[in-house]
Order: sequence, then structure tokens, then C-alpha cells
Amino acid sequence: MMTPLVSVCLPNLNTRPFLEERMETLLAQTFKEFEIVISDNYSNDGAWEFFQKFKGDPRVQLAQAPRQGMYANWNECLRRARGKYCYMATSDDTCSPTLLEKMLAALERLPDVRIGVCGLQVIDEKGRAIPYLERLPHWQFLGEWMHTPSIRNSETEFLLHAWFGTIWFSMTSVLFERSVLERAGYFRTDLCSHADQEWAMRAALCSDVSFMPDRLATWRYWEGQGTPHVLDVKTTRIWLEAINSVLDDEKAGIPETWRRVKDWDRHLLASKRAYYLSSFRLWSKAALKTPGLFLKGLVDAWRYEPALLWSQARRGFKWSDSFDVDRVRGAGELIKLFNAPWPPTKISP
Repeated sequence: MMTPLVSVCLPNLNTRPFLEERMETLLAQTFKEFEIVISDNYSNDGAWEFFQKFKGDPRVQLAQAPRQGMYANWNECLRRARGKYCYMATSDDTCSPTLLEKMLAALERLPDVRIGVCGLQVIDEKGRAIPYLERLPHWQFLGEWMHTPSIRNSETEFLLHAWFGTIWFSMTSVLFERSVLERAGYFRTDLCSHADQEWAMRAALCSDVSFMPDRLATWRYWEGQGTPHVLDVKTTRIWLEAINSVLDDEKAGIPETWRRVKDWDRHLLASKRAYYLSSFRLWSKAALKTPGLFLKGLVDAWRYEPALLWSQARRGFKWSDSFDVDRVRGAGELIKLFNAPWPPTKISP
């Protein structure tokens, strides 16, 4: 088989109920010059047995790898990928048959752009559409730009990732040149289920982004998925660690002009810092509504943020403005503060 243009990476662990649909949507792609790189973490739900039906298909690479975490398996797929472009096809999601064709067409006509992002549809366990993304702050901020084919500047993309926690939302909406890995690196394996957010920040500093609004990919919201549904102290601490790791990395590509802005890193962390402080739930209404979570927050604050605990105790556990920021307005202020290019550049569909 000739070297494929696109490597579709399909890491898997125990998602047998969704694999039939996932493979159908991949093999039905209208663009044909691709391979599917499957790495199964020794599933025990029949997934590996299901994959055997594709053993003779020259488009499909089959392998198993030890269970070392979700992102270790993502990296295993990427190391085996041979294509110029990579697409992460998480095993419980789906995509449109035209996903590769349309995203490639956008990238191939923009030789200086190495990352393409498409619109995304959230679905439930049965594949029904959920109006989820439209309620999120990043969608509200981008507004008309979520419906407009465009090129988004690399620096601005990074700022929005840091502020909102990745505006790509899911890697199923991203097609990228494998060369991006040379600078951004592979996915970290020590950030629980949030390594894709850290990677998105690093990748954004490597290239401008081509965005097409067509909802060509899905992200499935269900109880058994790897992404947690609740923002707790552990999760928000990981977010802060992820952002800090990029800000502290001199090789990440943070513009030197940004570092000359007073309290530059504090501004970049403000949104996630507010999420972090609010995740302790140290206010009186939270104590009445969810006393168990309030008590847990007291213990966590004693361990991680004693100054916050004493401050809230002195204030009678009243709501604090430090627990929230106006994320929509704040994103615009951040772009102005760092003089990042805005708005995006419209391109013809």
C-alpha cells in the first residue's frame, strides 16, 4: 500500500457498543487516501474481537498496547501513523463521510496553515443531537465566527485556548499536519483527561488555524466516557498546571512582547483561576444546597488553599467575585491587552 495522505488514529478501550458506527463512518469517507491506525488497550468487552473483521483490509493497521492511560494510547497511534496529516478518531464518536475531503481541501489550499478545525455536534449515547456547545462562553464570544469559514491567527487562538480551556472542544474536530508534533510534542500522559487542552495550546502556537463551520464531527456525551462531567478541585488544579506548564516553557513560542506586559501570566490564568477557586464551593448557598460537597471543599481548601479558607471564613462564606469572571467580555479584553490579531480573516467556503 502506498503511503497514505491521512492517518486516522483510533485508540480504544472498552467502547464496543459504539465501534460499529465509528468504523462505518470512517470507512465511508469520500476521500480514500487514508489509513486507520487502531490501538486497542486489551479491551475485555469484545472490542478486539470486533476489530478482527478488518484484519485483511489494507487500509487498517491493528495492534494492541498495554493500558498506560488514554493519552499514552493516543501517542501509540500517532507514533505508528504514516500520513502527512493526522486525525484523532476517538472510538465512541462519529463523523460525516465528507470530513476528510472537506478538511483536507481547506488545508491543501492554505500551504502555511497546518491545523484545520471544523464544526462539532455533541450527541448523546444514542446518537441524538444535544444543543450543548451553543451555551458555552467560547461559542458566545466567537458568535458569527462559529458560522463563518475563516483563518484564525495563531497567537489569538492560543489566548482563547488559555482563557476558555480549548475552543476546539474535542480533537475529533481537528485535522493537523504530523509536522505539528515536532514542535508541540505528543500528548502528556500525566494530566488525566485534559492533556488535549494542554496540547491544543502548544499546537496553536505552531500555526494559524483554518476553521470551517460545517459540523463534520461529533463528540458523544455519555456516562462511561473519559472526560469528566463535573469540574471539581482536582480537575481545575490540572487545568492550572497545564496552562502554567506552557507559560513556563521557553520553547513553547510565547511571544516575548507578551512577557513584557505587567502581570502577563496572571492575566492569562485569570479565567481558569476563577474556575479553580469556585470549585471549592466555599459559599453559604452551596453549603445549604450540597452540604457534602461543601465539606469536601473545606478539606480541599485546608490542603491546597488555606488562605482562601480563612478569607471565606472571615467573610461568613459569602459569595466572592473572585469565583467568577465575565468570560465573554474578558476574552476580548485579553486580546486587546496582548495586541493579538482580531477578528479572524474570512475565506471563501
